[in-house]
Amino acid sequence: MSQQVINFGGGPAKLPEESSDRPPTLSGPLWLQEIVEQGKLLCGQYVRNRLKRSGVFNRKCGLQRLRTAASLPGGHVVREVFPELASIGKELERMHPKLYSTVSRQASPSPNLSSEKAVGLMLAAVGRELFKCDVTWGKVVSLFAVAGGLGVDCVRQGHPEYLQTLLEAIGETLEEDLAPWIVGNGGWSGLLTHFKPPTNEVSISSFVSLVGAFTATVLVLVFLMRWFGKFAFI
Repeated sequence: MSQQVINFGGGPAKLPEESSDRPPTLSGPLWLQEIVEQGKLLCGQYVRNRLKRSGVFNRKCGLQRLRTAASLPGGHVVREVFPELASIGKELERMHPKLYSTVSRQASPSPNLSSEKAVGLMLAAVGRELFKCDVTWGKVVSLFAVAGGLGVDCVRQGHPEYLQTLLEAIGETLEEDLAPWIVGNGGWSGLLTHFKPPTNEVSISSFVSLVGAFTATVLVLVFLMRWFGKFAFI
């Protein structure tokens, strides 16, 4: 497969106001599965980008093949959506650096990732709590930012082989909680078409600050469940 370098874009763009116009809803198991696969690819690109920005990316991470997204079905969607996804996620990380760093320490009292299975369970737990009440595009981006933080933890602790488990956990969350909603909101392109150009100055910071605060609450809940034995990472 020929390699395609994805343009990650420049600095954060202005976040437009919400639009009530939605693209036609698509449905069917094949479309849902494509949404899941595109989501895993987007998350993989996000983790890869986060590792690079954190200075810990190397060939042992095993994510080079993600650059061949253009040759996969729906790869053009990934190329179109990822720059905006990365821009919003980067702003989330900038505003809440402690929240999206050393995620494993926040979600578990253990300082180290005990196993590959524990990594997947940890991310799945965050996803369940994050989308327990409702789903928004902001929360979807926030989950990817959490995955990026966990990815950095994995590599820094000498476990780059755990990265694929993160993508599988994202895939499970998409299948169980997100894919139908994403389909109903225009597919992954809905992240771009969900908003119209602003009529006044609305910065991306005013939006992601609310998302970051909610995510902080989610991580605290996960920590408390782990601490009191209601949730166990094996």
